[in-house]
Amino acid sequence: MRTALRRFWKDDRASVALETVIVTPILVWVFVASFIFFDAYRVYNTSIKATYAVADVLSRRTTEIASSDIEGLSDVFRFLTQNTAGSSMRVTQITRQADGYRIDWSHGTDGMTHVRAADFPDFIDRIPIMAFGDRLLMIETILPYRPAFSAGLSEQEYVNFTVTRPRFAGQVPFDADLPNSYVYTGSGISTGQDGFYYIDAPAGDGSNTDPDWDHWNNWGHNVSN
Repeated sequence: MRTALRRFWKDDRASVALETVIVTPILVWVFVASFIFFDAYRVYNTSIKATYAVADVLSRRTTEIASSDIEGLSDVFRFLTQNTAGSSMRVTQITRQADGYRIDWSHGTDGMTHVRAADFPDFIDRIPIMAFGDRLLMIETILPYRPAFSAGLSEQEYVNFTVTRPRFAGQVPFDADLPNSYVYTGSGISTGQDGFYYIDAPAGDGSNTDPDWDHWNNWGHNVSN
């Protein structure tokens, strides 16, 4: 009995086959995971470049732009990212005033709502300090990514945010020819939007209106002209 067990223990004629059975699934998973992670990075990098491309087009605009034009730029974004469905985009122009920021106009595509005053705290820290009276364009894009295989990476959304200034004009005029658009009319109320800018409310007597980021913790909502 001992001799048979010793002979069995030293027998290695099927070791290669056994190692193949153990290692092959691991190698297959590593190969598929490498493909998925590389593809995810490629899609993310493409979404950033496509967002910058749309921002560059908007920055060169010297004539009026309409909601339908932004819908067309959303199609361009979808084409550049090779995404057939699920992506969305929002474009907003804001003006820096002595007491905060005013939303000049905003339009969202594919179910993405236009910017509201209540949305400002979500991206206020990403807006650069601007001179009073200056304007900038905010471009936001959302691109869903669904991996072809489940190999350690779940479905996710790539959210991109960039700002740019109009290059050849002081501002980009806007025509709201489609729903889901907001336009500042001078009264602060347009298409159901109440309020159009935030005011700086620093501690103390309230006389300090400099863009000191230490004071941007207390924001007010102004609905008057």
